Amino acid sequence: MNAENNRRQGKVRAILLCGALLLSVTGCAAENTETRQVVEKSGHKITVLDNISESVYTQLKLEGIDKVEGVRGTDFVSEDVMVVTKENRNLPAQVIEGQERYPLNLYLHTLSTGDETPLQEGELNYGSPQMSPDKTHVFYKELYEATGLGYIMDLATGVSVKMSDAEFRSEEGRWADNDHVIYPDMEGNIMSADVIGKQETVLKTGIPYVHEVMQSGSRILYVTGEDSQLSAYDTDTKQTKVLSKNVMWVVPSPDGSTLAIVERKGSGEMVLKLCDSEGNEQSQLAAGQQIFGTSWSPDGSKLAYAVTAAGSADDQEDLFITEVETGEQTPVLNDIRVSDQLHWSPSGKKLLATATVLKDNVYQFLTYVVSLS
Repeated sequence: MNAENNRRQGKVRAILLCGALLLSVTGCAAENTETRQVVEKSGHKITVLDNISESVYTQLKLEGIDKVEGVRGTDFVSEDVMVVTKENRNLPAQVIEGQERYPLNLYLHTLSTGDETPLQEGELNYGSPQMSPDKTHVFYKELYEATGLGYIMDLATGVSVKMSDAEFRSEEGRWADNDHVIYPDMEGNIMSADVIGKQETVLKTGIPYVHEVMQSGSRILYVTGEDSQLSAYDTDTKQTKVLSKNVMWVVPSPDGSTLAIVERKGSGEMVLKLCDSEGNEQSQLAAGQQIFGTSWSPDGSKLAYAVTAAGSADDQEDLFITEVETGEQTPVLNDIRVSDQLHWSPSGKKLLATATVLKDNVYQFLTYVVSLS
């Protein structure tokens, strides 16, 4: 999904970025929904929405959608707390292209109250936070345009360790397990860093550009080359196997038995398909101009993703959830632009989606929290 994230970043950098400021976000978001209630919590507007699509009340029941303005939610810490990026307006702003821009810092945001606890504040820009699977550590980056330095913070102590003195691409890096983050460096080596700062080289691919790196069990999946070749490296046998080509990104199910693969079929044509662990196609879930944000529910029963319809002129997306066993597809949000990978809460009853909106000629963060029963 990083190739698409890069495309989205490029669209808005002319508006939002200068020097060290990185906002890898995209365009306006609008929703074909009806407002049910607007409340104020600690200075943030939270709008509870009713989705007007009939189908969301069939198999998959939608309880509501909270819209939190001014923060970019990127992951759940618990059912009621998410880790967010937002402007720190207590620090001096920089004037960029005639507009004031404040440093991007990290916070814990409590949904029920709107309260926020600082995680990482300062004059630099910090972003892309991801929680470890056991929710005890957060991986984040000190951002420098298209690259950044990686850090891992212990939530219990608030202490961060630097993963490396070398920058790597700002869209890369994933948790491999509770204790390790895996990522490609700028030379195409696949690296691992643990929660105490120890780093090691896992695989020297010999290929300059390696992306979409993530670990599933004993295997490391990654994409290389002009033909977007998906490979799997087995850390036990030390063998590498080519699984597929024309792969934009791949997301393994929690148990590793199924791969959700977005494949480029041609210019402006993507398909989302389910494959077994060896890349053999089992079914096709969606097709469109773009498919983005793919994310499995914790139990592997559902897959969430956003689709831009073929021929769409404005890149607006619809957000869907598919029941994997039955193939039933449920529309959840309409006409938005998803900025990041979607994220599920630990129970699988909430889904996090981030976007931006143009308000008063300034792009602002917007976070949707979809609640399911």
